[in-house]
Amino acid sequence: MGLTIKWFIYRHYLLMVFASFVVTILAAAILYAVGADWKVLLSVVGGLLSFIYFVQRQQLEEAKLIKDLISDFNKRYDNLNEQLNEITQPWSEENAPGSPRKSTLDDYFNLCSEEYLFYRRGYIYPEVWSAWSAGMQIYFKNDKVRRIWDDDPSKESYYGLAEYVSRHF
Repeated sequence: MGLTIKWFIYRHYLLMVFASFVVTILAAAILYAVGADWKVLLSVVGGLLSFIYFVQRQQLEEAKLIKDLISDFNKRYDNLNEQLNEITQPWSEENAPGSPRKSTLDDYFNLCSEEYLFYRRGYIYPEVWSAWSAGMQIYFKNDKVRRIWDDDPSKESYYGLAEYVSRHF
């Protein structure tokens, strides 16, 4: 629920600021009509401007972090991509379950789990996670990959990814 609120605020904060501005103007007119202190209105406007600054600053900082995360995750995936594609091919001596290719899948499972962790923490945009999840589904639905995943005794240590995989793939 918290992430939903965060992304809602990020997407609609300008609308919220505009609505707050309109309410502030109406409140100013009412306060002026009843002869209230202008300092109250100044505090409200100051709070509104602080909110705008905070959200914009937070978005900028998170955008930098998200860019770095996405770049790092994509680079790591690119390094695994060719080996992952080989693994999904029919079994051969060089990509049998006990081969060095298992370490490739371990690296891939670790990558997926880190992506999932950062998504759950709100540092990966939902649109990006949706695309990554669709890509993961291709591998996790592959019989060979799924067999190795299901036999992995450490899959519960993947930051909640095991539960996600069991629910969605």
